[in-house]
Amino acid sequence: MSLLVRPETTNGLLAADLYCESGIERLSKEDTLTDHEKFLFDVHGYLVIESALSPEQVAAANAAVDHHADNINLRPNDLARGSKTLAGPEGRGDLAGMLTWEKPHCDPFREMMVSPNTTPHLEELLGPGFRLAGLSMITMDEGAEGFWFHEGGEPHDRSRGYQYRNGRMFTGMTNVAVQLADVGPDDGGFAVLPGSHKANFPCPDDIRLYEAYQERIVQIPAKAGDAVLFCECLMHGALPWTAKHQRRSVIIRYFDSVSAEGLMGTYTPPEWYDDLTEEQQAVIKAPAYQFEDKGSKLYKDASDG
Repeated sequence: MSLLVRPETTNGLLAADLYCESGIERLSKEDTLTDHEKFLFDVHGYLVIESALSPEQVAAANAAVDHHADNINLRPNDLARGSKTLAGPEGRGDLAGMLTWEKPHCDPFREMMVSPNTTPHLEELLGPGFRLAGLSMITMDEGAEGFWFHEGGEPHDRSRGYQYRNGRMFTGMTNVAVQLADVGPDDGGFAVLPGSHKANFPCPDDIRLYEAYQERIVQIPAKAGDAVLFCECLMHGALPWTAKHQRRSVIIRYFDSVSAEGLMGTYTPPEWYDDLTEEQQAVIKAPAYQFEDKGSKLYKDASDG
């Protein structure tokens, strides 16, 4: 069974060539979000997907990061924005380019692009033909500063917003944070303000700086291999890291089939495109409208024509 929708062809085509494709394969209904997951995501704006990676995949990803540890870029202390409660003696680490690494170090990250444990959730929220917007990693060593709480439902941003219409959730940019190390309840790291993806009023700065109503902020514990699925418009940030071990969180960002950030002109597949599986190729294709079954023969005739 196909794990996600695939265009008939993508290699080397321009966005215009991919426009108005038809014949989309969708996941079966029973493989989409459960009633519990739908309710909790709608209310909170995030879900924890347990064991999204196997222990072997976690070990392979960590080995690859260890091999490329010299490429981790330590940021200056610029993410706490002057907050005394988020301050720390050093900044976090950023790592990118994992999809371009030599084999076998690229493999665990390419596998994360399209996973049977996250794809049904993404297809439910973003629709058929969802696209990869980026993949990078955050590291934090003991004492690293936190990150001020950004995004939120107000002001509304169509590329990042959240809507519920006609019995279905629609999200803009949607993220999967895959944990490569355990995150305990008091370790710090990724945290959110649940429900803020539906906010109708601007968030006061003292809440964003974690200086007021701290009890409303939820730090999300997880085991290595777990993934946190959240919509970008959910207000999120990070608390200072207090654990002895290093935080390692792979952040994978996705858009729907027609959205992109910074794409100009023609679309050229990367050099490593042919090394990918068909499912992996599908999520890095150019933006393109995807026909869905709208319950009318008229739409089917239009897509066939």
